[in-house]
Amino acid sequence: ILIASDYLVNSGGVIFAAQDYLIPTPEHLQLPEHLLGNREAVDEWLHEHAGDFEALSTQRQAAGEAWREDVIRTNMVELVTLLAGNPTMLPSQAAERVSLRRLSEREKIRTAKDIMMPVTSVKFDAPIQEAAAKIVEGDVNLAVVLGADDKLVGVITAWDLAQAVARATSLSDMRVDHLMIRKSVSVAPHHTVLQVLNQLEENRVSAVPVVEDGQVLGMINSDLLAHWYLPHLLKAD
Repeated sequence: ILIASDYLVNSGGVIFAAQDYLIPTPEHLQLPEHLLGNREAVDEWLHEHAGDFEALSTQRQAAGEAWREDVIRTNMVELVTLLAGNPTMLPSQAAERVSLRRLSEREKIRTAKDIMMPVTSVKFDAPIQEAAAKIVEGDVNLAVVLGADDKLVGVITAWDLAQAVARATSLSDMRVDHLMIRKSVSVAPHHTVLQVLNQLEENRVSAVPVVEDGQVLGMINSDLLAHWYLPHLLKAD
């Protein structure tokens, strides 16, 4: 799966299919909605624009062929270089090694803004019951706490709420700011995924808000990273 989009014969279909995205269909070749359901009208419209579609197809084919040649040339250079330096390595192993390295490099430049998810928030002066309800409804372990200016002032976790209940503390008159963690860890939207991962590990937390100028943009948690990324790839040489 890792090498299917990147190598030799497997790369051909992906490369040519990508041209539909890289060279999008121009507006005048988009089928008018009012023709939908009218087969004769659609056939007539296609016939009228056949020349334009042929030109578009030729353009995409030429771009795909040029890209394919470049990909094959690059792949062969990398494969031969790796095999020459490792006489006992099989070609399939070399292909997988290069593909994993490329995947690692791509993910290293991905940023917090690219992967963050919506965040659950609560006002600092809201009752604890509201924070608990939002955490349950959002199926999350943490909610960010916003001040009067809607900027981050702290976080409150499911663990904080559980501890308050365990201590038999009366929650009826307790506000969020009585229980929240004020010195919370956060990351900037430009931080790389590897930097986010390091923040989680170094601070021993499972989630961090993505913050810019005090405004909370989103959230990243360990479940998200575990689901989408392989930490050992990000840390690979």
